[in-house]
Amino acid sequence: MTTTALVVAPSSAVTLRTSHVFAPTHELDQPAARLAAVIDPGFVAEVGWDPASLTLSPPPGHRLLIRVVCRVEGCLATATGRERVCWSCRRRLTEHGLGELDIDRLPTRPAPMRGPGRCVVAGCARDWISSRHGLCRGHADLRSRLRLGLAEFLIHGCVEPLAPLDPCDVVACPRQRRNNDGGVYCEAHQIRFRTARDHDPGLDEARWRRVEPPIARGGEVILRGLSPRLIAQVLVGLQQRCRVNAVKTKESDLRALCDDLRRQQVATIADYVVADDRDLGFKGLANCLAAHARRALATPESEVGKDEWDLVVFGHRGTVDFTKISQVWLRETAKRWAADDLPKRRIRVDRITSGGLAIRHHVGALVRLSQSLRMRTDRGECPAALGRADMEAFLHRLAYLESSGQITGDARIRICREVRHLLAQIRAMGLTRPGAAAGGLGEDFAIHLADVPAKPEPGKAGRDLPPEIMRQLCAHLDKLTTPELRTAVELAIDTGRRPEEIATLAWDCLARDADGAAVLVYDNHKANRAQRRLPISENTTKAILVQQQQVRARFPGTPIAELKLLPTDRRNPTGRRAITAFSFGFAHRTWVDRIPELRTSDGIEFDKSKIVLYAYRHTYAQRHADAGVGIDVLRELMDHRKLDTTQGYYNVGEKRRRDAVDKVSALQFDRHGNRIWRQAQALLDSEHARRSVGQVAVPFGVCAEPSNVKAGGTACPYRFRCAGCDHFRTDISYLPDLQTYLDDLLRSRERILAATTTDIDEWAKSEAMPSEQEITRIRRLISRITGDLDQLTDDERTQIETAVAALRRHRTTMLGMPRIRPHLTDLHPEHTA
Repeated sequence: MTTTALVVAPSSAVTLRTSHVFAPTHELDQPAARLAAVIDPGFVAEVGWDPASLTLSPPPGHRLLIRVVCRVEGCLATATGRERVCWSCRRRLTEHGLGELDIDRLPTRPAPMRGPGRCVVAGCARDWISSRHGLCRGHADLRSRLRLGLAEFLIHGCVEPLAPLDPCDVVACPRQRRNNDGGVYCEAHQIRFRTARDHDPGLDEARWRRVEPPIARGGEVILRGLSPRLIAQVLVGLQQRCRVNAVKTKESDLRALCDDLRRQQVATIADYVVADDRDLGFKGLANCLAAHARRALATPESEVGKDEWDLVVFGHRGTVDFTKISQVWLRETAKRWAADDLPKRRIRVDRITSGGLAIRHHVGALVRLSQSLRMRTDRGECPAALGRADMEAFLHRLAYLESSGQITGDARIRICREVRHLLAQIRAMGLTRPGAAAGGLGEDFAIHLADVPAKPEPGKAGRDLPPEIMRQLCAHLDKLTTPELRTAVELAIDTGRRPEEIATLAWDCLARDADGAAVLVYDNHKANRAQRRLPISENTTKAILVQQQQVRARFPGTPIAELKLLPTDRRNPTGRRAITAFSFGFAHRTWVDRIPELRTSDGIEFDKSKIVLYAYRHTYAQRHADAGVGIDVLRELMDHRKLDTTQGYYNVGEKRRRDAVDKVSALQFDRHGNRIWRQAQALLDSEHARRSVGQVAVPFGVCAEPSNVKAGGTACPYRFRCAGCDHFRTDISYLPDLQTYLDDLLRSRERILAATTTDIDEWAKSEAMPSEQEITRIRRLISRITGDLDQLTDDERTQIETAVAALRRHRTTMLGMPRIRPHLTDLHPEHTA
């Protein structure tokens, strides 16, 4: 999750904005005052901050500052344990002879007083001993001597209010001393001190007073005993944790953290050392508060001077470490380049961007270069002494690392490209001029284009999933753990959008076009193209509508414009945060791994590692390509800028075409109508190759005449009399073309017979007249093809028709003939046409 650094107020306004954090009696140094200035008064009021007592008292129902409250009516004490009954109410149950099932019969408990309770004697300013007694030590002793009940004691004439005692000498304690006659501690700390001294006779009492925690009370976190800077850091970190991260914080963890800070006597939260035995939740709290406190006063100007950058200050995520670049000149040029490059990177609010990752990759490439330069006698510290030989040594080192398996071939190519880019940029920025950070660096210390290894050409195997695998996946959609995850997977299958585009869909992502058809409105984050519109089916529309209803019922108080269609269940009390592409992919992988084994149509087990979210995008493209969608239309559906990009998402059906050829070849005929390869079940590889290079397409069939094949079908020695040539072959896929050709022959004959002698000469009429032999030959071919087709079973006929459709679709696409695509239908794999 991306966090944002706070903007520090001008120093002139600092003193005007600290009264809501510290009382006027507190002395603040400049850092503490600046931190206090960026704390929102609304936040400290929300969490119950008291500037005078330095006590945090969040309300019991706070959505992020979590405290488990006793379930007895009227009791606001903290309750630990599964029963959610505090120790005081347990005692009350015992006193009334009740069990835990009789909690409803307990009398309503009065609302507790804030801070140590005051003595119930009217006007008395001293603390009571306990809530049970209700009296201070002086009045409790007087009542014991008078032997009176509490009601009688309160109206007794000798009972007078007492002046307050001095405060307890424990720095963090807000209570009064037990008495002023030599006692310097409150009741509880007096007992604690005796116990501590018994265990350690040499106890340093002065230090004990500074580090001893206050007496814990449910619903309160006391920050007394911490320096003003530490207090401001804790409050700033807590504010950002609640408002930016939206993370729940346990009151017990926050209290324990403040006790540790007090015990370690650190000056800033950055100096705090987390104990190894602390759980992950506590460590996360400490690290989060420290990070936000550091960022509160950080600026890009102050950050660029460091060797370790917090990229949050620049609007990105993560950190970048320059310390592994040992050469000073190279490290400084890397920092100058990074400072120049970061503002050019795209920033997206509340989402992860690649800006920080790109900077870390480039710095990592320079770390490799730095390691190579350290092999020189001067360790590469003098840029003017570097030349081509040093760059060749670096390139050789990369080749060795690849050969030994320490880096991959892709990593080697990437490092070469990034170092080449960086060296070109620092020269363009003038950093190699005399007096600059890399002053004197020679022009020959560079990586040329020829030095970058050639990237291997990727294979042509598609990443799309077979239809039978898609059907099996859709049959297990009910096993997805949450409605949000199921909707996300369905949208990925139906729409072919990228995982990030699915995850970040807004609640109102559904719209209608002018014809009333549903469209999906999404943002193409990769290409930075917002509000893209994709036609979707009605089944997909229904899935979105159901999800919208569920989200609205879950977050009724959030404005629709701020809701997400797929809200995350972590750190998201208002529904404004969407699931991330990472969590979407992780949940999808878990679901796929739990599905029973999947098998192809051949009965072979399918590799589940190929089922990734991006495979649905490739499947979407292949599905539309197989349906005859033109590449220009498919480019728009995939939201690509270039046709070359779209072509990489699908194959022109080589495997599918081969399967179709295998089926259709069993129904192949020569010019006499004789069946060829009657017993063949599949073509040999050599026959497939011959089909590609040893023949050429002609009307309603193929031609294998060598001279015509060599000329690409434009040099037939027999003037294209295919029906009378032994080089001609046809199959069932050309049946529509043959029938069309026969109709054309019959129409032409009737037209010529009806022509008068004045319209055309006899010799021309004779030449133009279709011969009876050709008409008879074409009729015989059609009859033989349809006769064999009638002999097939319904299942075999369906397979042949599917294969014919695949071949004719490919044939049209390869010839580049324009087509008009019909209206989009529901392409969800689990729905049949």
